[in-house]
Amino acid sequence: MAKIDKILNQEGIDRIAINPYQKYSRGYMEPGNLGGGYVTGLKVDAGTREKTDDSMLDGIVSYDRAECKNAYIGQINMMTASSFTGVQGHILGYDLLRNPAVDKAQPLFYETQWDGSKLPIYDGKPLQDSLVEFFGTADNRRHYPAPGSFIVCANKGVTAERPLDDRPLNPGEAYGVWSAIAISIAKDPVHNSSMFIEDAGTWNTPNEDDLNEFLYHRREAIAHSIAQCGQDASTSFASSWIGFAHVMMKPGEIGNAITVGPYFSMPVDAVPGGSILTPDVDMNIMEDLSLPEWLEKMGYQSIVENQDIQY
Repeated sequence: MAKIDKILNQEGIDRIAINPYQKYSRGYMEPGNLGGGYVTGLKVDAGTREKTDDSMLDGIVSYDRAECKNAYIGQINMMTASSFTGVQGHILGYDLLRNPAVDKAQPLFYETQWDGSKLPIYDGKPLQDSLVEFFGTADNRRHYPAPGSFIVCANKGVTAERPLDDRPLNPGEAYGVWSAIAISIAKDPVHNSSMFIEDAGTWNTPNEDDLNEFLYHRREAIAHSIAQCGQDASTSFASSWIGFAHVMMKPGEIGNAITVGPYFSMPVDAVPGGSILTPDVDMNIMEDLSLPEWLEKMGYQSIVENQDIQY
């Protein structure tokens, strides 16, 4: 058992997040889950469709395509949370099924926090990749949310359309859409919460290289907001992981960029050697396994290594 679990158990808090389903993850707080905990992950993606004469339907389809891209969360009822993962939570790829890329990562830069400490800012891709490996993709589904399940998510998004002709843009029009998600790990996870921040916007020139440059520097603004939110709660963070997604629309397309942090419980058959009778042991197994070890024990090939996963 992880040291933090021993401490929390003394306070009557458990982080067990197991469900009795075969294959499917379930939403946090759905009836039938075992334990009072949850797992969260990082997802940012963007989708497009050819525009029709119905903007509402265009928005629905483009949003759905973003949900189904990369880490598969299609066919869910998404409910919005205000973006904290606290003492009951595990972060996929970090607290359990730890991605070795997390330990190899080098800070991109540092942000000064309210207490004078330096907050290292990292690329969020290792955590994004971890959710892809666990949920699977639309054509290689693993332990994705049960169809029709109610999934609480930290989420934001943006929609814009690109006109067919080359002319000045009107309100609601753009050349591209982008989204961002950050998870900041609390230094004291027994008494403070880790925090999501979501961001999204449009891009109003046809140059994708300029958008990539903008997103690289957007991390600085996000990092500054993280430090300010930490000051509001007198909370310091050990690290922040920021990931992006974007898409450039073709003429006549509508685009939707989303950022999602789902709160879910894991099916018992996602745990190598797991048993519904011992959910506490199941959680210990998942805490102790690295992501590559889990893939090997489950007989899964790495999706991230074998496919061209782009956010």
